[in-house]
Amino acid sequence: METLLLSVPDVSPLIAALQALLNPSKVDEHLVCAGADASDAPGEGPRTFLLHVRFNEDLPKIEDLARYLWEQCFYYALPRRRQLALKKEAEKDPSVMLRVGKAARDAFIAFNEKNPSRASEVAEVLAYCVVQHYLGASQIVAKMGLKTSSNMPVHGLDGVHAKYENGALTIYFLEAKLAKSANGGAKDYAESASNFLSNRSQYLREYQIVSELGNLDALEEPERQLALDHFDILGKPKLHRRERYIGIICYSEKKYEDKLTVTDGPVDAHEKHFTATYTAKHGHHRAAALKHLKNNGATPRKCMVFYVAVPDVNALRKSFYQEMGVPLPAGMEDLDGTDEDEPAEVDQLEAVVTVALEEAST
Repeated sequence: METLLLSVPDVSPLIAALQALLNPSKVDEHLVCAGADASDAPGEGPRTFLLHVRFNEDLPKIEDLARYLWEQCFYYALPRRRQLALKKEAEKDPSVMLRVGKAARDAFIAFNEKNPSRASEVAEVLAYCVVQHYLGASQIVAKMGLKTSSNMPVHGLDGVHAKYENGALTIYFLEAKLAKSANGGAKDYAESASNFLSNRSQYLREYQIVSELGNLDALEEPERQLALDHFDILGKPKLHRRERYIGIICYSEKKYEDKLTVTDGPVDAHEKHFTATYTAKHGHHRAAALKHLKNNGATPRKCMVFYVAVPDVNALRKSFYQEMGVPLPAGMEDLDGTDEDEPAEVDQLEAVVTVALEEAST
C-alpha cells in the first residue's frame, strides 16, 4: 500500500528573508534584563520580562536611552525600500545623511500633527527595539509612516513583527504603552489586546496592511511571494502560523529612589542593587498582567509583556524630543495618574508564592 506523502514547502528561503529584514540592534547596551520567563514556563502566563535602564554609577542613563531610541528611528519610522535607497545614495554622497535624519524627524512631526493627543510615540520606538532584540523578530511594516497618511485610520497596532520558529510563522502584534505605573500600563495593554482580538475587521486590516504596504516588498522573488503567502490568512489557510500579542509597558518606577550611598567601591554596585530590587517584582508584575488579561477575556498564554522601568516616563519623552531636535509637541501634557501600583490581591499573592516555590525547587 502506497504511503501518501504530503508536500511540505521549503521554508528556508523564508527564514533567510526574515532574517535579512532584521536591523542592527544594541538595545542591551542601554537596558538590563532583570527577569525573563522561558517559553515553556509553567503557569497561566503571560510570559513576562523585566527590563530597566543601565546606570552610570548611581545615575540611570535616561538621556543615553533617549539618544539611542532616536537613532533607531531611521529603521523604525521609514519603510524598508526608503531605507535601502537612502543608504545607497549615502554611499555615493555622505551629505545625504543629512536627509536621513530629516526624513525620520519629518515622520514624527507629521505623526504628531495628525495625532496631537498621542503620548506613546517613544514607547512605540522602544517596542520595536525590544522585540527585535529579545525575540529576534523582524519588523514587517513601518507603522509610523502609515499613521501619518490621511487614508489610514489613527487607531491600530503599534507594530507587526515576525519570525519563523518551531515549524510555524510567529506573528507578533505589538501594543506600546507609556504609563505612570506598571499596573496602569498592564491594564491599558490588556484592554487594547481585548479590543483588537475581538475586532475581526481590524484584525484582517492588519494582515492587509502587511501584504500591501509592508516591508516584504523589499524582498526579492521567490522569497517575497513565499512571505506574502504566509501572511495570506484567507487565501492560504493551511500554512502554519501562530499569533502572539506583545505589550511593551514603559513606566515610572519608584524603586529608582531607593539608592545606595556613593562610595569608591565597585562602580556597578548601584546597578546591581536596583536589578536585584526590581527582579523581586517579577511575580507581582506577571500576576498583575494576568489579572487584567483575564478580566478582558484575553488568552494569557498567547500574550507576552515587557515591563521597561525608567525613573520618569515624562523625562524620557522630553529627552527623546531633545535628541530629535524639536520641541515637545504643543498640547502634549505630562502623563498623569497614580505613581503607585496596586497591592497584590489574593490571587496575585498566590501566583507570586507559586512562582517563588517553583524557583526554589529548581
